[in-house]
Amino acid sequence: MGPDAEFFQKISGLYQGSQSDFPWYCFAALIFQIHDEMDLVGQTWLAVLETCLDKNEQIRMSRQLRESLLKASVLVGFPKGINALTTLRKTINEKAPQIGRQLDDDQSLRQSLQRMDKDTRGRAFWDKLYAQHSDRVLQSLSVVSGGDLAEFAINAVYGDLMAETSRLNAAHTCLLEFLACYATAGSVAMQAKSHMYGAHNMGNTGAEIKGAVAICDAIEAELGIRVDRTGEQWKWLAKADSW
Repeated sequence: MGPDAEFFQKISGLYQGSQSDFPWYCFAALIFQIHDEMDLVGQTWLAVLETCLDKNEQIRMSRQLRESLLKASVLVGFPKGINALTTLRKTINEKAPQIGRQLDDDQSLRQSLQRMDKDTRGRAFWDKLYAQHSDRVLQSLSVVSGGDLAEFAINAVYGDLMAETSRLNAAHTCLLEFLACYATAGSVAMQAKSHMYGAHNMGNTGAEIKGAVAICDAIEAELGIRVDRTGEQWKWLAKADSW
């Protein structure tokens, strides 16, 4: 037996900060996407639909959830991104075809971007995310990949994908990045650390960071997923308490 309506209601209330638009459903769906629980991506959307009666808000939140799954695809695996987006569309079309028709009519937010635009906005996003560490991190990516990973990060990952913030804003996008690393755990503890600091640089307080973590922890407990985040490499998490 998987998560039920009561569980989704529980995780929707784990965030204790002041943001009225905290997209808990985007962060919950990310965890299901990571752990290949695609049906629960659809269930997450249904939970949103059942708690929001305003049609315009339903459409906005549906687009926002779709955007978060798209952005997560480069963080957790492109095939999982395809499957999560496919599941979401299937669920929407089955349960709310009128919303599905509107979403199907959407055009790409990125189709008119030129190379220079991608480079410019990608670098601006990157510099705000990594602050004083920006050049050093880029150089590290370049060294390990013959220059290509740094190029890909600025132009494609950030310039094309992450820096489009009309549906998922910059702060929530960076929180999504952090949570993807946190949920993946294992060898990416240091990436999780850098993205937690980056999420803070983008305007997230400790409440947002801890709210996202609480959603992940609750889902892992519900699904019986064991993740070891003890030890020295995870002590930096406590820093969020002071933000």
